[in-house]
Amino acid sequence: MTSGAVCVVGSLNIDTTYRVPALPGRGETVLANNRSSSPGGKGANQAVAAATLGSRVRFIGAVGPDDNAELGLAALASRGIDTTGVRRFSEGTPTGTAIVVVGDDGENLIIVDPAANGALEPAWVSQALGDCSQEVVLAQLEVPVPALLAAAQAQPALLVLNPAPVHDPAALAPLLPHVDILVPNRAELGQLAGRPAPTTLEEVSDCASALDFRGTLVVTLGSDGAVIVAPDGAVVEHVPAPRVTASDTSGAGDAFCGVLAHELARPGSELPEAVRRAVALASTSTQHAGAQVPPTFGVEAPA
Repeated sequence: MTSGAVCVVGSLNIDTTYRVPALPGRGETVLANNRSSSPGGKGANQAVAAATLGSRVRFIGAVGPDDNAELGLAALASRGIDTTGVRRFSEGTPTGTAIVVVGDDGENLIIVDPAANGALEPAWVSQALGDCSQEVVLAQLEVPVPALLAAAQAQPALLVLNPAPVHDPAALAPLLPHVDILVPNRAELGQLAGRPAPTTLEEVSDCASALDFRGTLVVTLGSDGAVIVAPDGAVVEHVPAPRVTASDTSGAGDAFCGVLAHELARPGSELPEAVRRAVALASTSTQHAGAQVPPTFGVEAPA
């Protein structure tokens, strides 16, 4: 398989996951069936997905001086990911962590403490990136926007932004003109547009039209697949998702973004085909526990 080069600028966390019969409501206490700890962080998850499929992947992020850093970096190294661009803080700045609660239906809720991720400096990103003119750079919002702006200004071959989580849509204004492909889920699209989360393709189109963004939009819709939206808001293609029995959806969006970046980095790639494969493989990722895909990821996809 011919593979390209991907550089992920993003977060690395250690996740503590609790399995529960159903996600708790407001003020409700539930008892967990199981607890586990595993590497996570949107940036690391996406890097692992791309590398597992065969891309040459660099990871740029930040960690603390703790055992969690060693665990997270070892997980990246085990997939052949170059971590020389990771900023290692000394005392006082721990590695990021997250609490993930997963219901028996596979749905989840997540609380993240950014810690070192939130201290990633633009100067470090610029130096670590160097010449990225032949790379697809993939970024998310678990690191500061100024750090991502530094990545954008390094002029990568393609800049893909997964705007998750959305904190302040207005803060993205300096970054969006540099983004080639924006990949929100439906809730994030609604937040960016200042509207409720869209539930129909017409509402997706309306939200897209309300954005001050002239690049290409790829909106993930969970079990409904994904859509490609043109700069004028027109839906170019709807890619439905195959039906699978989900065990854990916590890393599905990250799997999608990692696959998308991998496919776009391949010579001669086309966006529609990249989205089709991303939808298919993100669906399979929900059948595995944990936010990072297993080493067998991509071997089989549902029909």
